Amino acid sequence: MKALTFGLLFAISQLSNAHAQRSPDTLPFVTVDCYQSFAAKAPLPDSLSKEIALDGGNLETPLVSYRLQVADKRTLKIIKDPNRPGFRTEYGKSVWEMKRDFTGNHQVVGWQEELPGGIVRIITFDFKDLLLSTIDVSPAHSVAPGVELHVMKCSKPD
Repeated sequence: MKALTFGLLFAISQLSNAHAQRSPDTLPFVTVDCYQSFAAKAPLPDSLSKEIALDGGNLETPLVSYRLQVADKRTLKIIKDPNRPGFRTEYGKSVWEMKRDFTGNHQVVGWQEELPGGIVRIITFDFKDLLLSTIDVSPAHSVAPGVELHVMKCSKPD
């Protein structure tokens, strides 16, 4: 009987956890400007080189920046180089196109993009900590195969 009770409680708790972990269909309102904090690049695991390159940046504002805005509660607008009209690009991601983790203390979204040359980019944004990260994975047959990570600190504009 104890095993049946335990099994029933376990099943209910798992069902309850699955329901609690469902992400909302809306995003928290935010407008932030993001600048690179640091970057790291490493070769693929099967490469002969095992060297890792790090870039801690400098105190000047980096050239590439991002602005993120929640446009209509369901769309995250991503603007690359918002202050350089010649380089500015923007696009939106729907809440349904992103993976979301809004459980506990987390408010994180992420998605994957295919870039030219077979590069796969994974982008994540943490609404709570205001951190944006990109990870580019270049395939073994590319000119510079490897993994590149960029972490950007974001702040609300004045």
